[in-house]
Amino acid sequence: MRSRNSDEKLERREAILDAAEEAFIQQRFDKTSMNSIAQSAGLSRALLYVYFRDKEDIHLGLCARAADSLHQRMSHYTEKCTSGFSAMAAIGEAYLDFYYNERDYFRIITLASGLGNVKHDTVKEMTPSQQAYIAAEKRIMALMASCVQRGIEDKSVDTNVITDPMKTAMYMRGSLHGLIMLQDAGGSSLFDSEGMDRKTWLIQCKALISRAMAPHKN
Repeated sequence: MRSRNSDEKLERREAILDAAEEAFIQQRFDKTSMNSIAQSAGLSRALLYVYFRDKEDIHLGLCARAADSLHQRMSHYTEKCTSGFSAMAAIGEAYLDFYYNERDYFRIITLASGLGNVKHDTVKEMTPSQQAYIAAEKRIMALMASCVQRGIEDKSVDTNVITDPMKTAMYMRGSLHGLIMLQDAGGSSLFDSEGMDRKTWLIQCKALISRAMAPHKN
């Protein structure tokens, strides 16, 4: 049973993350200062450092939130799938749904790849934010890999090409995330100059990824 003091610390930590989330969305990460986060949270700047190492550490706390939300969507989309292939296709649906409905969280996760924060080798050296984010990312990849493994076992995917569940899950994740980034607001201007509908293009790309993993008929 947690103590009242522990609950208060957790509530304060969550309040800081709430304030940071709003600030990052409104002002962008690079323009948000620890002072502005402290003011929004109603705390002193010094107290922020009791809970978080720096601004990047706060960002990783938000990444953990975003990754948890993505994992929940993936779990929901895949729970009733009847084959590994259909579960893998559902992962793509969940990823697009996450982007369209939680676009700020998608961008928060995207920014994490460029910060170089999660680089410690031992849990002992990590901050709570780093630990939470890594744990959430592992849950996402484990779920994706389990869908691939299911497809290999029920032969609903091309087992001549797909043999390693985790490598395939990484291919799926990288492809989906990269394609979404390409057409995002700050992405390629070709979509506008060529008159391409971004949503239709993403649906077509997702279909191509799925088709590449399906068994080939002779």
